[in-house]
Amino acid sequence: MNESTVVVKSYRDEIEGKLTSKLEEAMNKIGMLVENDAKKNANNPRGGSKHPYVQSGDLSSNIGHTTQINGNSITSIIGFSREIKEQSPVNYATIIELGSPNGRQPPYPFLFPAVESNRQNIINLLKDSGK
Repeated sequence: MNESTVVVKSYRDEIEGKLTSKLEEAMNKIGMLVENDAKKNANNPRGGSKHPYVQSGDLSSNIGHTTQINGNSITSIIGFSREIKEQSPVNYATIIELGSPNGRQPPYPFLFPAVESNRQNIINLLKDSGK
């Protein structure tokens, strides 16, 4: 009797590794793109007019991003690297972005426009990462 041997080799780990690497690279590029535009917007948003609340440039100089892999998800996080003027950087940035809860300071968004103005670039980077 003639015997045949069939060997099945899986390339799943290799392919997943390449996809994850490319997606991580794309997410890092997205983070950098949004970070750079958010920094510009924090100082000179809306067509170059000076931001009325900029005093020291602390907000824009502390905007940063990090890309993290956690299990099956890859996240690019835009955040703040240190406290700003004795206030929580999140509260400070939130008041600038969304306005104060009491309405005394109107919103002056810097982060949301950075994402929105790069929407197509973000889509293209994610599409290209899967090629």
